[in-house]
Amino acid sequence: MLDLTDLKESYREEFLRYIDSFPSPKALYWEQCLLARIGSIVSHTTLKEHGVSNSFLLDNAGDVLIPPDCKSVAFILTSNVKVIDCTQALVCRDDKSRTRPVKEYHMIAVPTLSYACKNFLQEKGVLKKFSSIKEFPLTILPLDSDVLSMEDTDCFVKYSLYHRQQEAYQLVQGLMRFQSLFGLFPVLRAKGDKAKEVAGMLLRMRQEADLSKSSVTPLAELEPQTDMLILLDRSVDPLTPLLCQLSYEGLISEKWGIQYGVCRFDGEVDLSPKISKRLPLNSMDEIFNELRDQNFASVGSILSHRTKEISARINESKSAAELSDLRQAVSRLPELRNSRTALEIHTSIAEKLQKYVSQDEFLQNLAAQQSFLEGLETDKAHPYIEECIFRMAPINEVLRLLCLQSFCNGGLKQRLLEYYKREVLQVYGFEHIFTLDNLDRIGLLYDSSTVSSSEGGAPLPSSASNAISKPNPVNTRRTVTAVSSMFHRTLRRNLRLIVPPPSSTVDLSDSDQQLAQVYSGYIPLSVRLVQAMAVGRPPKNPRELNGQTSGSASVPTALALGRRLVSKLNGSTGAGAILGQIPALGIQNLQPINTTGPPFSSPDSGSFVLSLVPGVQFEQTQVFLGNNEDNKTGCLLQRRNRVQVVVVAFIGGVTHAEISALRKLTTIHDLEIIVVTTGIINARNFIHSLGQDMSPVALTVT
Repeated sequence: MLDLTDLKESYREEFLRYIDSFPSPKALYWEQCLLARIGSIVSHTTLKEHGVSNSFLLDNAGDVLIPPDCKSVAFILTSNVKVIDCTQALVCRDDKSRTRPVKEYHMIAVPTLSYACKNFLQEKGVLKKFSSIKEFPLTILPLDSDVLSMEDTDCFVKYSLYHRQQEAYQLVQGLMRFQSLFGLFPVLRAKGDKAKEVAGMLLRMRQEADLSKSSVTPLAELEPQTDMLILLDRSVDPLTPLLCQLSYEGLISEKWGIQYGVCRFDGEVDLSPKISKRLPLNSMDEIFNELRDQNFASVGSILSHRTKEISARINESKSAAELSDLRQAVSRLPELRNSRTALEIHTSIAEKLQKYVSQDEFLQNLAAQQSFLEGLETDKAHPYIEECIFRMAPINEVLRLLCLQSFCNGGLKQRLLEYYKREVLQVYGFEHIFTLDNLDRIGLLYDSSTVSSSEGGAPLPSSASNAISKPNPVNTRRTVTAVSSMFHRTLRRNLRLIVPPPSSTVDLSDSDQQLAQVYSGYIPLSVRLVQAMAVGRPPKNPRELNGQTSGSASVPTALALGRRLVSKLNGSTGAGAILGQIPALGIQNLQPINTTGPPFSSPDSGSFVLSLVPGVQFEQTQVFLGNNEDNKTGCLLQRRNRVQVVVVAFIGGVTHAEISALRKLTTIHDLEIIVVTTGIINARNFIHSLGQDMSPVALTVT
């Protein structure tokens, strides 16, 4: 397993190097949103050991004073103009106090300080008062042994609706740091417009690093410890975040939320007073690690088994009579105590989740979701959605169901769409009109009659498909609506996304059953894409192997239909095609070789899957340049003898259930998958990010 603690340690060393450059004693002023972020890499105790005597929160309070005994003051913040204004006011107030000794002012901007903020400080005359302004590119954070995240749940809407490039640039910065520690990604594969754009940025940034020679060892000379980087744009699978997750960790995320690998229960779960209400959820917790990827229906039996196991170990310790046995029993007591505490915690959590999933609202919601996925009652007003509107259920829940119905049906008829919008605005208020417009602009809630004429009529020019160019603002909507149309027509069947429930227990020999557990019968499209790009076409399920497949005669027709529609949006870029672009980009050391896995053009690759799913494709190889040929040969042999390591980067976010499905994929295909994402999302925060508040203005009569 690739050790991601090296990445965490590199962030820690860089941050402490900044802190050590300031004279002691030091006072730190924090923007609140950075406390958990930086706290995940360096502890408060460590900061004290490096000369930090005081820490304060940056806010708008006017009576905040800087301690007089501090020789240096460091402000740790983001490019937030309000926080910058608070900072400059604090510096000016302290600087005017003549009785205080002269201090040094420093700033650490995470991940960068924008031009607008610098200009603001310049206009206020405060910029020159800072002895140093440092940028700390803390981008992708190790949340677990196989998960790295920027923890930005709004990334998808930022680049889809507002066309911001900052988040993509920060992701590329993080991937470059990853390469500086673990070597180049031998193969880059991308699906979707934003994924292709990120791949281009990564190649350009790598070339700039080679030219600048800023690193001690050039990236091309670092021995690769990975085999492939897969980049996925969220727009090629916008359906999965809308679904209710049914894995243990996914349900915790849906109900309480998980941020920076920590869940806040706020008294809902009966925890011991000695246990913090902030519970870390990661692989260090042995019981949670066993539960996290399982469907919630099997959690009870696992907890029961672990309870019996721990009870047996405790009884065994009590029955020890010999001195050697007693010594072993005493040495096991801390482990048993920790296991028992963890078991109590997760039993309490499971009880709360059991009540949550047993509610009528949850069950009706799940039934509606399942009917949409199976294509039932998607072309007319759904009774449960109407009921939710009439009883004024939470607006985000109603919008989620509307988007689900629209996506699974390939859009809604104009009359039905207008009916839904009218009901929502009349019941919830006209302040939600911008939110409905956002959902339409992004393609999640749209009129099906408008797509064929305006969105899918003309194919993209070949130059736009094959070159790394500026993003087209319309591409996200075009991709989302095209995937929606394909899901309705052929994806659901040809990619086996809907899996019938097993008659009794899950058949572990059936890979589809394993992957479908996290959504109780649905395999995420994103997981199928990763499977296709990493190992090739999905393996046939047992029914196909036994010749029991139904509807096989319709596959060629469906495939032809899919290819006609997808050809209007796809721009498949292979290694040979992109080599013509290399002189213009200045990319060096890139050759069209197969270092791992079949290429897209191989009949055993996932080209069948990729050809069905709308969105541009991109593939590139990067070559390891050792000191001599023996090093290259040794590196290649070593990679062939170890488990294949695939890094999967989601641009726009990923759900906990998708991560669980990818973990199951590692056991099916004997892979090691590391997930990198701009943020971990769920249905609630995904819909919330697409909302646009418009508070009514209170009218006053004078």
